[in-house]
Amino acid sequence: MATHDAVLDFRVPPQPHLSRIVRESVADFARSHEVGDDDLGHFLTALGEAVANAIEHAHAELPIEIEVRIGDDRILATVRDNGIGFDSSHIDHILPDHTAERGRGLPIMRRCCDIFAVSSEPGTGTAVVIGRYFRRGPSRETVA
Repeated sequence: MATHDAVLDFRVPPQPHLSRIVRESVADFARSHEVGDDDLGHFLTALGEAVANAIEHAHAELPIEIEVRIGDDRILATVRDNGIGFDSSHIDHILPDHTAERGRGLPIMRRCCDIFAVSSEPGTGTAVVIGRYFRRGPSRETVA
């Protein structure tokens, strides 16, 4: 028997004060589907970075689209903007020097997730896909 993903799909204007609302909404949704705190913490860190990048760097006027899917073994999100985009063919996942002020968002997303992809081209907007396979959680732990 196949199971269907639980889906949360919403849009938010690209305003910095709304990133907290995004994290809280996704956290409530994930907890209602028994996602464990460790998985959720890592996932929300990556999601927060993706949303912050869309707000700060996209220069978009239309709302940011966020879709979160929870399946039997993972949580997955797509964060999409209609902004200025960039050449994503040269993304570097190495953290910058410890004295650098910027440049940690994409590497942090990558390190917090098992699934990570960025699709962008100048003038087309950007889509970031992040996901995490469940390690453990209340409904996912095995009992000896």
